[in-house]
Amino acid sequence: MSGSRGLPLVSVGMPVYNGARFLRSSLDALLAQEYPNIEIIISDNASEDETEAICRDYASRDPRICYSRNSTNLGAARNFNRVFTLAHGEFFFWAACDDIWKPSFV
Repeated sequence: MSGSRGLPLVSVGMPVYNGARFLRSSLDALLAQEYPNIEIIISDNASEDETEAICRDYASRDPRICYSRNSTNLGAARNFNRVFTLAHGEFFFWAACDDIWKPSFV
């Protein structure tokens, strides 16, 4: 799929559970990518910390973020599958909530 300026869409899948500690830094690094046509798909596996509030705040400020929250913990494998099924991009990569990327990574 192509998006803005005819560039291929890159989907970044981030399954998360209780990732509040490093989540802001990780999202800031993804949003700072030099490649502009990305979507960040977050599937929150019923976190019990501040993950939900952080994700909702970021999603409200940047349309590239798609936030989904599971009402109950689905387990890791099902949450990973959920992220992947929500992706629209021609390319896909996994991101952890505690990863940091250089702006040129994508």
